Amino acid sequence: MPLISDTNQKKLEKLNINIKTKYIVNKNILERNTDNSKNDNIKDGIRCEKDYFYNNKLFYIEKNFDTRMQYSYIQSDDNDKDYKCLNCGMVGKLSEFINGCPYCHTIYNIDYEEKDLGSKYHYDRVLRNPAYLFITGIVDYVVSIIFMFILLKNISRTFNEYDIAKVFIYGSILAMILYYFFYIVDAYVILEPIKRYKDKENKKQMEFWSRTGINKKTFFNNLNYEVSNKYYNSADIIDYDILDYDSFLDYHLNDDYFVKVKAYVRIVYFINKKFKAKYIEDTYVMKKNTNDIVKLENGFNKIKCHKCGASIDVTKGVCEYCHSSSKYFQEWFLDL
Repeated sequence: MPLISDTNQKKLEKLNINIKTKYIVNKNILERNTDNSKNDNIKDGIRCEKDYFYNNKLFYIEKNFDTRMQYSYIQSDDNDKDYKCLNCGMVGKLSEFINGCPYCHTIYNIDYEEKDLGSKYHYDRVLRNPAYLFITGIVDYVVSIIFMFILLKNISRTFNEYDIAKVFIYGSILAMILYYFFYIVDAYVILEPIKRYKDKENKKQMEFWSRTGINKKTFFNNLNYEVSNKYYNSADIIDYDILDYDSFLDYHLNDDYFVKVKAYVRIVYFINKKFKAKYIEDTYVMKKNTNDIVKLENGFNKIKCHKCGASIDVTKGVCEYCHSSSKYFQEWFLDL
């Protein structure tokens, strides 16, 4: 069973890429692969590693994930049990969901646990921030130049243009030597303010869920489904992970209810036979479905298109007449 959307699955197969994702489950390391070579049953697993293979060779590894996210993959030991997809509401026998939901193709369920991520999580995030790398390099270089200027100024009998050249040459060499020292020390210096800030934001998030009464499991499954479609529509994107949810803001506009989500995301590209990760801050605006949520039953489901009024099969996802997307099955969807 694939880990990701059907569209991206076909993309990976065409590129001959396999993504092996490892999970921690009760102190055991289990795995699932996009090429279906090995797929363990996962119950409330925490992602701990992703290995990216191209032509059966390991090219790239990622180990940074949000440990608050817990993933479960459908078990296959009770095939006659009734099951409901937590993303779209499709109802059927468990055996029909082994390869993902027949309608929305979601293949795992997500839960979100409120917990302190600890200092290491924030420290790792600081070190991976491109802006931090750049600023550290500038600070390192300036300090090294100033140090060499003072040193050479005091030990040289004369101080001319040759000594100035030495300042920049020796300063650059010293900057390269001291960069790792600055890289580590600076992270510890700014770690505590960041952790205090994130603890404050986490408290706001807990208050948000308590105040709004929004079902977190439904919301995050809907969000993941929508965001997956957004990213995987790009030809070069083969994978992504939301590493942190920075904030949640709910508001009403006219008669509609929205939640704006700001997230820290890692996007993995495959360009010119090379894997490349890019870290971005992204914003998703989720809109609550004001229509009655359609309960999908096993088999043929017909409803009226909300745009043109024609009778459509809801399991096809779009109206065959006006080609509008049908959003009757999700409680939340991405407002584009």
